[in-house]
Amino acid sequence: MSAAANKKRRQFIQQMTGLGVLGLAAAGGIFGASYLKAEPLRLRPPGAVPEEEFIGLCIKCGQCLQVCPYDAIRLEDIDGKVGVGMAYIEPRDRGCYLCDAFPCILACPSGALDHEHDSIEFVHMGIAVVKNPGACLAKTGTPVPDEAIDRIYDHTTVLSAAERSSHHVEISDSDPEKAKLQKQLLLKLEKYRKENPCTICADLCPYPEPLKAIGMVKAKGGGLLPEIREACVGCGACVELCPTDVIEIIPRKTYADIYGEKGEHHA
Repeated sequence: MSAAANKKRRQFIQQMTGLGVLGLAAAGGIFGASYLKAEPLRLRPPGAVPEEEFIGLCIKCGQCLQVCPYDAIRLEDIDGKVGVGMAYIEPRDRGCYLCDAFPCILACPSGALDHEHDSIEFVHMGIAVVKNPGACLAKTGTPVPDEAIDRIYDHTTVLSAAERSSHHVEISDSDPEKAKLQKQLLLKLEKYRKENPCTICADLCPYPEPLKAIGMVKAKGGGLLPEIREACVGCGACVELCPTDVIEIIPRKTYADIYGEKGEHHA
C-alpha cells in the first residue's frame, strides 16, 4: 500500500471511530471534550501515531496485546478516561523490549500503530528521565537486594507457579518462544543479585546500540548515575528493571524536549 493510500485509509478509520465516540457523547450527555484525552498521558506501544489520532484510530481490539512477546501491552480498564480497551504500557509493571519484528505494529488492523513505522528508527514512545538520583544504588554503592529481582519474577506471567515461587527458571527446548524470551530476561537479571554497583538499567537496555540510549557516568560525590542519551526511545525497560524506581518515562516527549538541543540534562 502506498503512503498516500495508507494515510487516506487511516483518516477514514479515524473519522468513523471519532463519529462513534461523538455519537455516544451526544446520546449520553455525560462526556465532555476531556473524554478524548488520557490523564495522565499514557505510554503507547511502538509505532503509535500522534495521541489524538491514536485515540481516534484505536478500535480496542486487543490484537497488539495478544502478540506481545513480553506481555507489555495492557488495555485500559473501566477507569480509563479514553475508554475501556485502549492500548497502553505501564512500564513499572512491564516495559517494552523493542522486539525485532514489532509484532504489535504488524497486528494492528486500524493504523493506530503505523505499519510504515515498524523499525527501530521510527520508534519514539517517549523519553526517560532520572527523577530520583539520590536513590540510585550505583550512586550509593548499595548491593542489589533480592526483592528487587524477585519482583520481576512475580509479575512475569509465563512462569509456572513453582518457577514464580522459587524465583528460579530454566529454558527448555519445549518452551514457547514467548516463554524463552521472558526467561532469558530473568536469567540476565540473576547476575545482579548482591552485585555492586548496580548497572541494570544501562546493561539491559534493549535499544540495538544501548550506549547511545543510556550509560553510566561518574556522579558528583562518588558513585555512578545513569545518563539518558539522545537515542532513548522511551521503551520503559529501564523503569521496570530499576530496583529503586529512579527512572520514569515521559510519554510523547523527545530528548530535545527534556534535555535541550545540546543535551543539557535537567533531571
